[in-house]
Formats: sequence, structure tokens, C-alpha cells
Amino acid sequence: MLSAEEYALHATQSFTLPQTCVQLRRLLDNDKSDSNDIAKIISNDPALGAKLLKLANSALFRFEYQIDDIDKAITVVGGEALYNLMMAETASSAFEHFSNDAIDLRRFWLQSVYAGLVAKHLAKIAGIRTSGRYFVIGLLHNIGELIVAVNTPNFAAQCSQYSTEVPPWERQKLVLGFCYTDCTHALLKQWNLPLNLYQGLPKTHTEMVDCSQADGLMFIVYRAALVLVEPEKFNFSNLIPLSLLQKMGLTEQDIIDSMKFAQMEAATLISVLRS
Repeated sequence: MLSAEEYALHATQSFTLPQTCVQLRRLLDNDKSDSNDIAKIISNDPALGAKLLKLANSALFRFEYQIDDIDKAITVVGGEALYNLMMAETASSAFEHFSNDAIDLRRFWLQSVYAGLVAKHLAKIAGIRTSGRYFVIGLLHNIGELIVAVNTPNFAAQCSQYSTEVPPWERQKLVLGFCYTDCTHALLKQWNLPLNLYQGLPKTHTEMVDCSQADGLMFIVYRAALVLVEPEKFNFSNLIPLSLLQKMGLTEQDIIDSMKFAQMEAATLISVLRS
């Protein structure tokens, strides 16, 4: 039986973070770098640049202006938002790399995209700054499932046998001793990503009286995405305590609206990510 960290280590040995992500992060953390430095990195990868522009102009971001070149994207979108777009593209590449027949890949893609869209929408409603990074967190949150499926497909198959009485996170703990989000947390940490992209993941399935915004949001996001992919099994009103919504400054109608937003945008986003 492998630990979450050991599964993540196996994953980093077969799929490394693209150098463009590493280089862009280094520039963003360097006060002496400027937009020209960022443009040089992205211009070295025309395919990536085209994908970033396509994402930036999608309905997901709704920027005020049409963005038709990388220089304009840097000016209008900003370096951090470009980094989030690049991480979304990286997530798509990672999903394809770890794809296998041990799990329902259509359900996995939908759940991941739904989580990203719900997270972005709710973060904005809750008044959390840089809501774009929550889109990335939501998109990546369940990649641990793919990693487990690649390394131990029999365990992944057992984890998929959840029910209303034994929900996914409880089933994962029974089979693996940890949740898929714990494996994702270990992977993103090994990739040396910014802490704010994964710090809320370990508590995704912990109901807390005193929780941070990141913890509470991911608790809600996971369950909303689960309801969207399996509405016949789960209902968000049974999964998300009203007390948590109140603490986050959210209402049940906010959850409903975010789920509708995710359903409307999911197909377009999947098309962009998989193009």
C-alpha cells in the first residue's frame, strides 16, 4: 500500500511540470522582471500561446477587450492570470498523460471542469481576490484519482464503488487510507507550485467550525461538482451544511447559480482544453 506522497512521487517521475510554467513562476516572483521577459517565454511556444489566447477569450474569463496577441494578454490579463491559464493548460496535458481505462474518464473530466467553474464563480461571489486561481485549484483537485488509477487500477476500481451511504471520500479512505485530494496536494507540492494553489486541499473533506476561506470553499466546490456528475445519487443540500455557507457569506441560491454556470460553460471549456 502506497502513501499519498509515494503515489505523487511516481507521478512526478513520469510527468514533470513544463519548463514554461517553471520559468514564468520564477519571473513573477522576481521583482526585477517585466512584461517583456514574460512575453519572450510564451512566444517560444507558439502552440501554448495560441491555447492561452483561446482560453483568455473564452466566455469563462469575459475580459473587456478582445485579446489577440501575447503582449496584449500580458497587459490586459496580467502575469498571474496568465500563469493560471498556463496551469489550466498543464492540467489538461496531465489529464491526457495519466488517462487510463481503470476509471470513467468522461465523469472525471466533467467533475474536474465542473469543480473549476464552480470554484471560480463562488470565489467571485464570496469576494475572494484572484478568483482565477480557484478555477485552477478546482480543475486540478482530483488529479490524484488518475494517479492512483495508473499505478494501482484495482484500488481505483474499488474506490469507485461508493454510494449515498458511503460517499467517495469515505470510500477512498477505506481503500487507500487517504483521499484523492491528499494525493493531489502531495503532487502540487512536489511540483513546487505556489502554496495558495494547494493549501486548502487536505481539508476538502473535513467539516470544521473554524475553517479558512480556502478550506471552506473547496469543501463546497467538491460536493457541488459531485452533485453535477451524479445528481441521481447526491443532493447538495444534504452534503453542504448551511452553517458553512453562512460562514462563507454564501447562500443556497449562490450554489445553484454556480452549478448552472458550470453546466453552461463546461462543454466549451472542455473543447478548448482538449483542442
